[in-house]
Amino acid sequence: MNHHALLNTAFKEVRQCCQHILQGYDRLNSAKPSKEDREQFISSIDADVQHVLISQLKEYYPTHKFVAEEPSSEASQQLPEHDNVWVIDPIDGSNNYMHHIPFFAVSICYYSQGEAKAALVYDPINDELFTAIEGKGALLNQRRIYSSHCKELSEAVCGIEGRSGHHQNIESQVRTTRKLGCTSLTLCYAACGRFDLSVCEKPHLWDIAAGLLIAKEAGLVLYNEAKEDYQLDDAYLYTSTLSLKKQV
Repeated sequence: MNHHALLNTAFKEVRQCCQHILQGYDRLNSAKPSKEDREQFISSIDADVQHVLISQLKEYYPTHKFVAEEPSSEASQQLPEHDNVWVIDPIDGSNNYMHHIPFFAVSICYYSQGEAKAALVYDPINDELFTAIEGKGALLNQRRIYSSHCKELSEAVCGIEGRSGHHQNIESQVRTTRKLGCTSLTLCYAACGRFDLSVCEKPHLWDIAAGLLIAKEAGLVLYNEAKEDYQLDDAYLYTSTLSLKKQV
């Protein structure tokens, strides 16, 4: 499988879908709908984008399977035992999207025989494309990215995803924290050094699949609250350099 070609194919479809996503984003801001109408509108866009992405990718890869956020007959919500699987989050950061906060992304990861091989996270507001291929490093808009050079936990900026007030241990050790409300972008911001480390609480597979590979290829280590290698069913996902991991 040519993973570069695979990512190019996926991004072509993502760019097309982002026109629909951004039109909806502008419409939400201008129409000022009720909370219920906003939620229904976003669910509809989520489902539409997911359907289009899966349908288009099936045209190229008819035997592949799909995992996605929105329940449907086209995709499961658990990683199946299959040689070729795509994990898709059509709009990661949907609460931000609903409130016209410009931090959301489309996240796609390709798995082969249970291992993440290629990933992309696209931020359409800032036109930032994060990509990674196993063993080939991570890129931001086709330029190589690397994790932070921060050596002291007390000087670190930590990206946090999860409930407020439930990360007192790490918050007391770092210089400051930031909460984007978009797990895939939090992982990508750690991958390119904007964050020195990140902590994600109870993430779903579709939230983190692409970001995990991008972070790993940028030089970060992935671990849980016990500092053991991260597993998909762990309650917390930490990403940092090895030197910061030793201080957490």
